[in-house]
Amino acid sequence: MNELETTFAKMMDVLQQLEISLLQEQDLLSAGEVNAALLHRVTENKNEQLATLQYLDRQRESLEKDTGTSRPPYDDNPALNEQWLTIMDITEQLKQNNYRNGLLLAQHLVLNQQMLTMLEQHQTRRLLYGPDGQACTGQVLGRKISV
Repeated sequence: MNELETTFAKMMDVLQQLEISLLQEQDLLSAGEVNAALLHRVTENKNEQLATLQYLDRQRESLEKDTGTSRPPYDDNPALNEQWLTIMDITEQLKQNNYRNGLLLAQHLVLNQQMLTMLEQHQTRRLLYGPDGQACTGQVLGRKISV
C-alpha cells in the first residue's frame, strides 16, 4: 500500500470516529435535558477529529505533489478512485448529520431564550397572588399591619 492509500485509510478511520461523535451529539441533543458537560466533551472530540482530518488532507495534497499523482477523483488509479469516492460519500453523510445536529442545537437555543425571556418578565413584574387569589404586583412578605 502506498503512502496515499495509507493516508486515505487513516482518513476513513477518523471519519468513522467522527460519525460516532455525531451520533453521540445527536443523542445528547435529542434528550429532554441536555447533559452540558458530556455535550462539551463530545464537541471537543469532534473538533479534534476535524483537526486530524484537516491535517491528513494537507498530507494528501503534499503527497500528490511529491509523487506527481493525479488530483481527485483519481480517475487514472482505480484503487485511489474507489477510496476517494468512499471518503466523499461518508463526508456527505456526515455533513447531513452535522446539519441536523445544528438544527437540534438551534432549537435548544430558541427554547432556552424563550425560557429566559419568560423568567425575566416574571422577575420584573413580580407577579404574586394575594389571599383573594388575584394577581398583585410588588413583593408581599407577610401581613401588613397598620398602627
